Amino acid sequence: MVLTRRHGHRFPSTGPPETPTRQLGDDPSDPGSRVRRDRTVRGALLLVPAVAAVWGALDEYTPLLVGDLGVAEATVPYLIMLIWAGVTVGSLLTGPAERLGTAGLAALLAGAALALAAGAAARSLAGIALVSVAFAGFQLAEVLADVRLQHRIDESRRATLTSLASLGTELATVATFGVYALLGTDLAHSTVFAVLAVPYVVTALALARASAATARP
Repeated sequence: MVLTRRHGHRFPSTGPPETPTRQLGDDPSDPGSRVRRDRTVRGALLLVPAVAAVWGALDEYTPLLVGDLGVAEATVPYLIMLIWAGVTVGSLLTGPAERLGTAGLAALLAGAALALAAGAAARSLAGIALVSVAFAGFQLAEVLADVRLQHRIDESRRATLTSLASLGTELATVATFGVYALLGTDLAHSTVFAVLAVPYVVTALALARASAATARP
């Protein structure tokens, strides 16, 4: 029994998205004009694939990660369910977590990345529990990234820019599959999982830097 993630699935925000103010020079017929002009929109658009792609790809390899523990084959589905219990918890925390700012999102991603690397490297049942915690964080961060994007685009561009974010996620996910296949030829699955936590650390650092820049007077 293998549970797979439904890519592109989004949990709704607890409230209606804010309607951004249209800026002078925006062309409603060219959704890309807002992306080029507004750094916050561009950042929100890039954040969605940065958060969603890697763990979306890793989800497909969790049975291999669990299998490397040497547990009985009949036990593998239950450990996969444990990981997915974390994803469910992450979804349930979406409402309260919407109050997190950029710095909070950075801390969330950094913590989830640490849990993923440590959990995968542990190669134990406790490690799988940490992977579950990591997936909870990534699921929560993915939804929050999607909400941030929705809050930064107006209705006339919503469908196009949301589709663009989804396309970016799919392309980044395919790239992650390629990286996993390349690394997996020489490294254990646990090591590849730990290595692929690094992009989340980079994203967290970028968010922390953006938060610090915004906070400066």
